[in-house]
Amino acid sequence: MGRHADFKRFSCLAAALTVALVCAACGSGATTKASATTAASAAKGTAAGFSQERCTANRAAGKVTFLTSFDYAAAASIIDVVAAKEQGYFDSVCLDVVLQPGFSSTNVASVAADKAQMTSLGSFSEVAVANSQDAALIAIAVEGQTSIEALLVENGRGISKLTDLPGKTMGVKGAIPFSLRAMLAKAKVEEKSFKQIEVGFNPITLFETEIDALPVYKSNEPGALDAAGYAGKYTTFDPQTEQIPASFAVFTTSKGFAKKHPTAVADFLRASLHGFDWATKNQDAAVQLTLKKSDPKLFFNPAGEAFRWKTESGLVRSSTPSGKPVGAIVPDKLAAELQTLVDLGVFTKGKVDAATSYDATFLNEVTKDGAVLWPF
Repeated sequence: MGRHADFKRFSCLAAALTVALVCAACGSGATTKASATTAASAAKGTAAGFSQERCTANRAAGKVTFLTSFDYAAAASIIDVVAAKEQGYFDSVCLDVVLQPGFSSTNVASVAADKAQMTSLGSFSEVAVANSQDAALIAIAVEGQTSIEALLVENGRGISKLTDLPGKTMGVKGAIPFSLRAMLAKAKVEEKSFKQIEVGFNPITLFETEIDALPVYKSNEPGALDAAGYAGKYTTFDPQTEQIPASFAVFTTSKGFAKKHPTAVADFLRASLHGFDWATKNQDAAVQLTLKKSDPKLFFNPAGEAFRWKTESGLVRSSTPSGKPVGAIVPDKLAAELQTLVDLGVFTKGKVDAATSYDATFLNEVTKDGAVLWPF
């Protein structure tokens, strides 16, 4: 999953790119246009009850490129989109969606420049930080309403509480994730009080080198360590336990694309959330879909990906407020997460307003009574 904080650094925003939008249903006259659109819809398996008018509007968006946030990991906001694509849900709502592997760190620039239209980011914090750099992005759904990160410490290193960290060594990959920085700040542990050294992606580093602590994803490294025989040999510090405002698996688009093609954005979300439902009910099959697409050089494996999806889907379900749909936009939580960034000095108060970095309109349109509207 990842996707996420292993690649936290943001690239400079790319220059804007104008993308020609092609309407697949256009013709020389009203009759020709209608018949062509109907034929195209039938060929694509458009769902019964989906209006012709909306189908035409969605076709007008042209190719909708979705950038994953960590290759094809079996992670929330990736596996559900893969499932939606493979199950034909995007075809059912007249969307031509193209999947492209990516990473959070580079997705911001690509979506801001309209080189891609949709993506998933590691947290709402990533959206807010990008907007502090004038990216003009909006979160349209937040699947994980808690932190996906945790801090592991090797037992026997004299760290039974966070205040024991000063003077110790932490292995980091790029930077300490925001949720962990907030957890340390709440415990009044200054980041300069312990040594940080760059490490690779193998979690066994925690036991085979001089580092005492290691930031991880709950859905990744703990499963790998337990499988390797290290269960019970480490202690976990979890921002969720400390009630740190955080999020993960955030569907994101640009404000420009959302304004120009609102039905396409809404129905992309509709199909993806329907894909989430399918993937949670068919976990083994869903994991196989992502494994077939993933880069073997990134060390994805069946057991690890099954653990990832089981963990993340469980966290999404358990953190979704009662009565709300998966992906719910909860303004107070997002405002609190942004305030954490201000408290950490990531940017100054007033630089970004939380409310300008999300838009619940699309989610509200495609869900009702806590569930996605499918069929229509």
